[in-house]
Amino acid sequence: MIVCPRCSKDNQDHYKFCLGCGAELPRDQAQPKSFAAPTPPAGVPTGGAPAGGAPQFGGAASPPAAAQPAAPAPAAAPAPAAAPAAPAQPEMVKCPSCGSNVPENFKFCGSCGHDMTQASAPPPAAAPAAAPAASGGGGAASLVLIRPDGTEGDTFPIDGSTVVGRETAGPFASDSYLSPKHAEFSFEGGSLVVKDLDSLNGVYFRIAREQPIELAPNAVFRIGQEILRFEPMPAATQGQGGETLMGETDPGYVGRVRLVIGRGSHGASFCIPPDGIHLGRERGDVIFPEDGYVSGLHCRVHPENGKLWLTDVGSSNGTFFRVIGQHQVNPGELLLMGQQLFRVDY
Repeated sequence: MIVCPRCSKDNQDHYKFCLGCGAELPRDQAQPKSFAAPTPPAGVPTGGAPAGGAPQFGGAASPPAAAQPAAPAPAAAPAPAAAPAAPAQPEMVKCPSCGSNVPENFKFCGSCGHDMTQASAPPPAAAPAAAPAASGGGGAASLVLIRPDGTEGDTFPIDGSTVVGRETAGPFASDSYLSPKHAEFSFEGGSLVVKDLDSLNGVYFRIAREQPIELAPNAVFRIGQEILRFEPMPAATQGQGGETLMGETDPGYVGRVRLVIGRGSHGASFCIPPDGIHLGRERGDVIFPEDGYVSGLHCRVHPENGKLWLTDVGSSNGTFFRVIGQHQVNPGELLLMGQQLFRVDY
């Protein structure tokens, strides 16, 4: 167990955020964390025990242990009293920040650290009421910085058409991975749209779980700290005399995923067979065992109906897709720009 230094609550070893106060839990830097526990194919179980090493919510395991110390026979009565620990599995509430299922009695999301006390508060309902007033071509929104510990940082207002980048003040000025003019936010027909201004490192949005998104040639996506690019398979090489290059038999590969390691540089390439591939930290066809932000089974790349699709299979930290041109942003959506994660509120 990990004891929270802020509120002294016991948390399970694989948690990154305290379930009592939302603070980031201390980690042992001397030894890398072992991700030995298996993760089910669905990635994140609903109401079950945490899988893999990714940060997850969970039920309180300490109350049953607290019911054991009573040795006398009368202590058998308090044992059934531990049965009212059933409230440790209350109804689930959707985290408005990352979409994870969180027990309604938890103050913070175990996946992203979002303050769940505001999840069902009436003020958020009043915010959409203000949106119709913005349907006349203009609007107001804000980018809320999500710190690594899951807490909220600076809030950057978006009013009408707004350009953000390293030339902008606030949370953007010190991020060297942002271009001087990185992205532009504007309202079109009452909806907020983000446009990539030909930035070097791009703008990424988190895709919905179990909802495939098409991978066009050269599309880029990110899982954990890994940036990957999809490419169609190059044509087979033949010699001048018509001879075929020796190697493994092609089973009908539909493309390949390449690891991006720098500007115009790629690392390992992974061929995509007709039945697709799975990517994860512990299981699948492509494994990233050292990346603790990748779930045991994270996402799938697969062909269907003549197209190639990317599907998040229930990862904890999400799969992010690089914006091609521009993207309509939904309220509460998460965006990655440079080294920072933002939630869009409007």
